Amino acid sequence: MAITDKIYVKNHQQLASQLETSFPKGAFKGATLDILFQGEGLAKLDDASRERVLDFAEDFMDCDCQAAPHCGCPERKFVAYLLELREQGLGPDAIVDVMSDDYMLYAYPGDVLSFLDDAVRTLEAVETLADVDGEREVAEEVQRRRNRLV
Repeated sequence: MAITDKIYVKNHQQLASQLETSFPKGAFKGATLDILFQGEGLAKLDDASRERVLDFAEDFMDCDCQAAPHCGCPERKFVAYLLELREQGLGPDAIVDVMSDDYMLYAYPGDVLSFLDDAVRTLEAVETLADVDGEREVAEEVQRRRNRLV
């Protein structure tokens, strides 16, 4: 299961009440993206909530894909965001706090830790494969990226 399947909308009940509709708690569920990011839905939100939703849309949903927002770009950008937070030295608890402050999203720190561990293990595998293939420059770059996450 992808980390984006474990990212939830904070204050879900409050937002559902403001929007006068129900939607899934999962931030990257299709119905959630549709409801939260339609123009009429945004107008019903209080100012603070609207600002966070707009920040999320600007940072993760800005793409030119025909299938947007269901194209996978928001999920890929969010994964990159999580990895950048880790590269800045933040641990799982701090990452959850930042995503909550920035976008009104939350996750369980254990899920974030598992995601980060999987990312490091994947990079280790890529480094090993690059070494086997004689791609030393690629292996070195992957090692540098992995070290920034550890």
